[in-house]
Amino acid sequence: MPVNVALVGPQGSGKTTLFNALTAGRGADGMGMVDVPDERLGRLAAAVKPKKVVPAQVRVYDAPPGSRAQRIAAAREADVVLKVVRCFGPEPDPAGDLEGIELDMALTDLATVERRLEIVEKEVRLGRALDTVELEVLRRAKAHLDQGHGLRSLHLDRESAEHLKPLFPVSIKPEVVIPNIGDDLLPDGGELAERVRRLAAERNSPTLVVSAQLELELAELDPADAAEMRATYGLDASALGAVARAVWEAGGLITYFTAGEPEVRAWPCERDAPAPVAAGVIHSDFEKSFIRAEVTSVDELVEAGSMEALRAAGKLRIEGREYRVQDGDVVFFRVGR
Repeated sequence: MPVNVALVGPQGSGKTTLFNALTAGRGADGMGMVDVPDERLGRLAAAVKPKKVVPAQVRVYDAPPGSRAQRIAAAREADVVLKVVRCFGPEPDPAGDLEGIELDMALTDLATVERRLEIVEKEVRLGRALDTVELEVLRRAKAHLDQGHGLRSLHLDRESAEHLKPLFPVSIKPEVVIPNIGDDLLPDGGELAERVRRLAAERNSPTLVVSAQLELELAELDPADAAEMRATYGLDASALGAVARAVWEAGGLITYFTAGEPEVRAWPCERDAPAPVAAGVIHSDFEKSFIRAEVTSVDELVEAGSMEALRAAGKLRIEGREYRVQDGDVVFFRVGR
C-alpha cells in the first residue's frame, strides 16, 4: 500500500521538475511511483536471498498549478502534501508562494467549517445538541481560518481535533515545505530558504531544501558520476531520498518488514499502530483475522539467515493484538482463514 503524496505549488515553482526527478521520468499523467530508500532492506535481502525485493513506495501526484480546484483535490486525497516554493530565477517570492498555497487551503476549509457551524448552531438553539465542544471547536477554527491561517497552526488538544476529522480539512494535512533553489545556493539555500524555514516553523511544518533541476540532471548519470558531481556542491547524499524520508517523518510513518524466500518487502505503517492494523496494510482481511505476530529485528534475522532458523531456535517473539509494531520490526503475521 503506497503512501500518497501531492506536489503543490504555483506556476514556475519547479514542482514538475521535482516530480520528474523523483519519478526518474517514469511518471505518466501527473502520477508516478517512488521507492523509499532503506539500507535495511538490502541487508535483509543479502541474508535471506529472496526471489524478489520490494521497497516501500510513495505514490506522487503532480497537482496542476493552474487549477485551484484540482490542486485542492490532489491535496485532499494525499497522506502528505509537499509544498514547493520558488527560490530561483528573477524576483523570487517564496514567502508569497507559501502564503498563497496556505490561503487557498484555508479558504477551502473555511467554506466547509462554515457549513458545519451553521448546522451545529441551529441544533444547539433547538436544544438537540447536548455537547457544545464541537461548537466551540468550530468557532475557533472559523476565526483562525478567517485570518488566512491553515488549521495546522491552530493548537487543539486531541479530543478537540477529533471534531474536525469528519470535515476532512485539507489545511491540517501533514506537509513538508520545499524551497526549490538554484544550484548556486547549495547546500543550505541562503537567505531565501532561511526565510521559508522561519515561516514554515510558524506553521509547525518541516522544510527540505532541494535543487530540483540539479537532481533531475543527476538522476540521468550513473551513481558514481552523480556522487562525484553532488560532492562539488557540498552534498553528501541525494535530496530525492531525503524527500521520501521527510514524507515518512511528516506523515508519522514507520517501516516494518516481511522476509522469506519468495519476497523481502518493506511496508509503511502508522507509528504505534497495533499489530492487527499493521497486518491490515498487507491485506485488509488480515486485520479482521489476525491471530498473532511473530516478531524479530533486522539484525537478528540477518544473523540467523531466515525466519525458519529463528523459529527453530525459539528466538521469535510472540506478540498479540495489543503489540505496537516498531520501526524496523521483521514480522510474520499468523491469520485465520
